[in-house]
Amino acid sequence: MPERRPLLRRAAYLAAVTTTIGAFAGSLAGIATTQGQVKPDGHAAALARQLQQREDVRLSHHCHHGAPTTTQPTAQREV
Repeated sequence: MPERRPLLRRAAYLAAVTTTIGAFAGSLAGIATTQGQVKPDGHAAALARQLQQREDVRLSHHCHHGAPTTTQPTAQREV
């Protein structure tokens, strides 16, 4: 039976690799078939709009209108 162990290891390895490749290909196929099928009035679209509004509000707080204010140089004391 010692001669069967390498054969069983190879078979198990090939089965694992084949299963992994199949799972990856299946997930890619699933992604490809759902591409562009998000309903504009669905939950995902509402969530995307909500996130976009939050980002717009966050960016509007960082936007400065007008000329930047000038700062006075600080006075240095001699030591």
